[in-house]
Amino acid sequence: MTVDGIDPSKEGTDWTADEVAVLVGSYFLMLAEEKAGREYNKSEYRRGVIAAIGRKPGSIERKLQNVSAVLDEIGVPWIQGYKPLPHYQDALVAVVEQQLLRHPELFTIGAGPLRVRDESDILVAPPAFLNSDPEHRPAAIRRLVGKFDPAARDARNRDLGRAGEEFVVGFERRRLEQAGRPNLAKDVRWVSDLDGDGYGYDVHSFDADSGEPRLLEIKTTCGNERTPFWMTRRECDVAAEQGGIYRVRRVFHFRNQLKMFEIAPPLESRLRLAPATFMATPR
Repeated sequence: MTVDGIDPSKEGTDWTADEVAVLVGSYFLMLAEEKAGREYNKSEYRRGVIAAIGRKPGSIERKLQNVSAVLDEIGVPWIQGYKPLPHYQDALVAVVEQQLLRHPELFTIGAGPLRVRDESDILVAPPAFLNSDPEHRPAAIRRLVGKFDPAARDARNRDLGRAGEEFVVGFERRRLEQAGRPNLAKDVRWVSDLDGDGYGYDVHSFDADSGEPRLLEIKTTCGNERTPFWMTRRECDVAAEQGGIYRVRRVFHFRNQLKMFEIAPPLESRLRLAPATFMATPR
């Protein structure tokens, strides 16, 4: 017997493949609406899922958050209000993959406004050290990350990189103005835009207290704070040469409540640096 479309006999049972497909399909319909900037009603979509599969609202909410967690792993913006919730089933990963293959447009950042409620808490501490290797994650999510490699995609996405740099330039100017250093604020320079990409950093800013220069290399992702990113040999060399004033500024969750943290040289103290490419010359 069902009450308000809910089947009590399903409580505590595993989700079927059909139920997962219905929920993930509904999630991606909402995601398309959000990406397009159209108004939609989450409760109405949730009621539709309840009617289709008979699960309780709380169970459905948690599973929707699981979908967000999978998207977060591969750097795809997730639905506002469904904060990523880890510990999802491999079956869910497979269904999300099917939807991603049908909707490649979700890998573009879109032109909508950034969601920045309060800039006072945007700069956060770097993530704590992991006690385990990221490669020890479940096989299903490792395979998905390999297929939709967020580090490679972010590196190719010039629009995302440029948008992140532009945001940081504005943020640095506002930060210095608010610190009572308008003379420094006006001298913040978007080096990669004005002078080119060969300097090993993107933005020339300043420390608000000392007035010391800060050379900022901006790395932007729609993924989370642990999403890998690429660094060039030139960037690593400049970091070593200018260690006192060089910073990697990691911008993450670019479309989901943007945050940033900084890494100061030596980079090896906070980053796992692994060679990703090799220069090959015919003998």
